[in-house]
Amino acid sequence: MIGFSSGLRLLALASLGLVGLTGCFEGQISEGQEEILSDQPFAYVVRDYPDMGETASVNARPPLDPRAPYAFKPGAKLMVRDRIALSSDERHVLAGYFGGEYDVKDLDVSPDGERMVFAAHGPADSPDNFTWNIFEYSFATGKVRRIFEDDLVANAGEDTNPTYTNEGRIIFSSSRQHSRGDWQKLDLREYLEDFDEPASLLHSVKPDGSELVQITFGEFHDIEPSTMNDGHVVFIRFGRIYETLTDCTLENIDDPNFNQHPHGGGYGQGNGGGFPSGLEDPKEWTVEDKCSASLAGEVEGERVFVEDVLSMYRITPAGGNVHRYFGSLSEEFSDASFIHYMDPIPLDDGNLLTTMRHLYNPIYGGDVVKINSKNFFAVGKPVDESVIGEAEESMTPGLVNFYPNQVSPNGWYSAVAPYNDGSARLLASWAQCLTTEGTTSTPCEGSATTEDLGEPRYGIWMVDPTENTRLPVVQGHKQALYTDIVIADRNELAEPYTGERHDLQLEDNTALFEIRSIYDLDGADMAELYDGGIETRRDPSLTHPDDRSERFIRVVGVRQIPPELEQAILTDETLNPPDGPQPPLGLTPLVGSGNRILYDVLSYAMVEPDGSALVKVPADTSFSFEVVNKYGKRVDLIAAPDYNYNYLMQHPQPLRLEEGEKLKCYGCHDPEVDIPHARTDVELASANPGAPGDGMPFPNANPQIRAVKWKDTMAQALVDSLQGLQATWADTMHFEDFWTNPPDPALAFEVRYSGLSTPKPVTDPSCLTNWTADCKATINYQEHIQPIWNACRIDPNTDQLTSCQNCHRAAENKTCPDGGGGGGASTDLLLGTGNASWDGRQLESYVELFEPDYYIRQSEGGDWVEVADSELATMCPDGVQGDMTVLPDPGVCFARRLMSGRGAIASARFFSLFDNDPDDDEYEVETAETDAIRQSHMGMLTEAELRLIAEWLDTGAHIYNDPDKFEFPTQ
Repeated sequence: MIGFSSGLRLLALASLGLVGLTGCFEGQISEGQEEILSDQPFAYVVRDYPDMGETASVNARPPLDPRAPYAFKPGAKLMVRDRIALSSDERHVLAGYFGGEYDVKDLDVSPDGERMVFAAHGPADSPDNFTWNIFEYSFATGKVRRIFEDDLVANAGEDTNPTYTNEGRIIFSSSRQHSRGDWQKLDLREYLEDFDEPASLLHSVKPDGSELVQITFGEFHDIEPSTMNDGHVVFIRFGRIYETLTDCTLENIDDPNFNQHPHGGGYGQGNGGGFPSGLEDPKEWTVEDKCSASLAGEVEGERVFVEDVLSMYRITPAGGNVHRYFGSLSEEFSDASFIHYMDPIPLDDGNLLTTMRHLYNPIYGGDVVKINSKNFFAVGKPVDESVIGEAEESMTPGLVNFYPNQVSPNGWYSAVAPYNDGSARLLASWAQCLTTEGTTSTPCEGSATTEDLGEPRYGIWMVDPTENTRLPVVQGHKQALYTDIVIADRNELAEPYTGERHDLQLEDNTALFEIRSIYDLDGADMAELYDGGIETRRDPSLTHPDDRSERFIRVVGVRQIPPELEQAILTDETLNPPDGPQPPLGLTPLVGSGNRILYDVLSYAMVEPDGSALVKVPADTSFSFEVVNKYGKRVDLIAAPDYNYNYLMQHPQPLRLEEGEKLKCYGCHDPEVDIPHARTDVELASANPGAPGDGMPFPNANPQIRAVKWKDTMAQALVDSLQGLQATWADTMHFEDFWTNPPDPALAFEVRYSGLSTPKPVTDPSCLTNWTADCKATINYQEHIQPIWNACRIDPNTDQLTSCQNCHRAAENKTCPDGGGGGGASTDLLLGTGNASWDGRQLESYVELFEPDYYIRQSEGGDWVEVADSELATMCPDGVQGDMTVLPDPGVCFARRLMSGRGAIASARFFSLFDNDPDDDEYEVETAETDAIRQSHMGMLTEAELRLIAEWLDTGAHIYNDPDKFEFPTQ
């Protein structure tokens, strides 16, 4: 955030200094009255600015720090004036409401300009407002009401930072984390570990307090949301980056004070008493600086340097497409890292207005800055080479200096609100820089020093960036600090969020997302290294469809475990005993080997030869997606040494689209690349060249398919040619060759759930004949996978009736009584339907599939040999690893299990018994004795069964994805 330019000249008004000192504007008429006037009411928060204190710890936050949303500092007042004028009347909105000193902050005005929402905290001893709560004020009636009427509901969390959406809802930040249920029963909330406080995450609610939902998740503070004219919500995310230091010595480790660092190091002042002028040359942090402010690491001799990051994010009002919007995550370490944006305010031109200040400046002021977010990803990172100008532009007269105790002759700003009437005027809290000698105060000059600085006197002023003028509106006085200002104007430009719309004839309640190429990684052609690039990949004369592992996009719905169920499982004394011989199982009775997310399979779409895809998804549903091969296995685990697409993992952030919306992405993104990459309003560079011209076919491809426009993708051209979308819902995984010249119908295949003889993974049977956007496939182990082991079938190798369980069982009855298969107590793999004999709380077959049953190592001659349990210590000196993805060193052993919770590709030991998928060959490191086992199983399972098992494994291998099917043990 350094190096922004003001582009403004300092206007030396003779009256400015005198008027700022006397504060005599109240009730007076001045020549500037007409420049100030607006008939709109405005509101502000005024308080005595608190002492910064000794911020001598990396985890100590000063007062009014946005990183501490729950901090309570009583003594603030919420004031309203009926118009912007020198003589306007002033009302103390909450006088008498709380019956004592309260705190208030985070003002926002509704799009119609009639109401104001804010956060307030009653006195410490308040019986009904003892947490931060959200309130609404009517400018017409002057009445105040709390959004959550019930005291228990209102005080169930710390609610701050409210903003109105253009649809009429309220988004706010809260510690309550509504998706985790009643935390007062069992606190399962996500925490900021360093501060030992629950994360404050965004929630949405109707103004009457109904329909409360949580829309962001993670170990962050998501704060200061504000709604843009297009309906998006921009907000600040506070998180941390940790750097491990190994060269710190006792001499350069101390307890730093962020206001006056003893070494003159990278915190606070950073340069002792000699501060730079403005932001032209902030001090860069040396290793010694970092060591001096580091924390002890977990390993002896290591130190951990902590950097706080406040990044600007954007989200749809329903919680979809959360993405970093502006700013860098890895700025060069320097004093400027403590200068951050406060409360971003959308402007009519689509950019943002913010107060930018140093977190440890005891004046609590900074500068009013316009962020050119439309044309920049971050400072110094334009969205296009043709962009000129600066990412950050000061909107105030003169240069404002930021650092603690630094002289700023042009004063400081602590809050701002735009008039938004086309005049570019601002209403801002400004304090003049004063020097004091005895009882006389005079404006600061360039020669002033920190020793004679007087106390700042904040007031509210009209600032006109066009004319470079400031005129007073609200009288300032000693110790007054204005932290929030809003103007009650009607926003004629505010529109409900719609996003980009598609023009296809799709089913009701359906949305669309488009990928330009999965082979594009941040604009780089990832097919170039081994496969000749996208132009070779898309040429059917050079690349056969079976040469591409990346065949489908699979869309999966993502859901949280119901908080009540999660709490019930964790407190169940049978599943999770507080003490006793049996260990607690945690959530494994529900999620098994997988993560905490529950999944549904929603739809499939072909990946075209150039890596493009058009995919339909259910609207208003949280979803993710992954790239899978022709067998339905996620491709990111392919371990072949010449495979360059391991970045194609499941999309890490859930998405959500409204009905009829289309979301466009260019390709995939490396999380280490430090630019926002999910912005839908920016045209990014694309590695996919697209069609060679308007109305032209693709090189050597089916000439019947012609692109409408130059640079169209194959997915776009196919939809235009067929006048319809080839994507399917989850009931069908379908491939057809459209691109070979001529197309080869023998390459087509289709795998349907209707091909299952066992229970289908749909809650509504009608979905198998009439799948709609409301249908979904939800796979539970006991309901859908276990029946595959039990199903009677003809063994194609012996032509006898049998089942998997007939051979793989203990002493229980066969599922096919007349079928073959011995089984018995000595069987290595048990696929019985009951609970395990060694622990009645667990499913026998599930545990057997994921537990290692033997170990192998590679001999010096390259052969794989089995290692007995008793030999592990001597034969495996470098330890035992799990699923193999790369060839090991000679001293490493591998545990062998049939299935892996990592996914279907890593479960190659199982699938190699039934299919001939080359994508998992690198995991096939069996001993010679296992070949006979493979031959005896080949063909036993159907394509539909193998597809279902692959989907189940890739979505976490959960015991239950439908939590309503979960049953607690009876004993």
